[in-house]
Amino acid sequence: MIETIVIGLLCVVLAFLARYKRLSWTFPLAMVILFVFLSIRYYWGNDYEQYIDKFTIYNAIDRFDYSDPDERWEVGWILLYRLFKPLGFFSLVIVLSAFEIGVYYWFIKKYVPREWYWFAIFLYVFNPYFMLVHASMFRQALAMGLVLLSVPYIFKKRFIVAALIIVFASLFHSSAKILLPIVFLGYLNWKMGNKGVIIGGVLFFAILLLQNIVLHMVEETLSSLGLSKYAYYLEEGKETSELATGVGFVYQTLMMCMVLYYEKKQDREIGLLFKLTALSFLFIPLGFVAQLFSRLGMYLQVPMIATYPHMVRSIDNKIVRVGTLLLIMAFTVYDFHVFFNSEIYGDFYIEYRTIFESFVWR
Repeated sequence: MIETIVIGLLCVVLAFLARYKRLSWTFPLAMVILFVFLSIRYYWGNDYEQYIDKFTIYNAIDRFDYSDPDERWEVGWILLYRLFKPLGFFSLVIVLSAFEIGVYYWFIKKYVPREWYWFAIFLYVFNPYFMLVHASMFRQALAMGLVLLSVPYIFKKRFIVAALIIVFASLFHSSAKILLPIVFLGYLNWKMGNKGVIIGGVLFFAILLLQNIVLHMVEETLSSLGLSKYAYYLEEGKETSELATGVGFVYQTLMMCMVLYYEKKQDREIGLLFKLTALSFLFIPLGFVAQLFSRLGMYLQVPMIATYPHMVRSIDNKIVRVGTLLLIMAFTVYDFHVFFNSEIYGDFYIEYRTIFESFVWR
């Protein structure tokens, strides 16, 4: 935990300094530090042990095209295991870390104003459902990075290219298929504002009240898309987070309303990110009854790294602007604290270990 805090704060400071043209190199440096931090991790995260064990098991099978229909591992992921067999699992982790950091470097550079780089890095590191959880969910993190790369094509209304990218992402985590409808969001030019807040609020509480009906509809959808293997997530409860408290629920509702309202002040490209972020909030009520929805919501939460900086800078009243910024930071730090002290994640993250502790290259 201490290592994560120190590295995180160092990178936030470096990203803050990047606002000055003479120090613009500090932002790439911050991302390089995060890359090293992630690439040398060892048994850090809930699923790390499972992934390294499966790497050994699958590569012990002679057939290159082997796949297990009863297993949750997609063909694309098994192919990655095969390709990295000569190089080892550590090499795979290094390449995946480079991809993740590269994607978020591109995303922040493209969509976040220079003076707000620090806030984007703060969210990426200290919101536990970005960097920390991504370090554990290898397959979905890769799929999420690929889905993020489809955003410019969605904006340009090149829905076929965007759909192909999402389909490709589903080769590593099948859940990405469910996101195919978002490729048409580029055609939605409607500014939300007050009407968006009302519609979003009605949908949010309607889903909250009709959880069981929506749950049944999702089960049918999973079956029709050939994703029944993920139905076990529907049996699992929500993940521990600040949302378990009434205050946290009110906070998330407030953030959703603010995202919907301040979308009207953005240009069409940034407005698309606001719409994606707003959609992610609709998964929150369902996340209370099934972990699957929390995982699906994670795909749409990623644009939040750019949405929140733009939202805060769009607030005209200085007191409200600063208050909103501090509120977001306070809840992020609180969730970070809860994450490291939770029964679900704590034991797997509290001690940061590196590959240098291994006696052999695995």
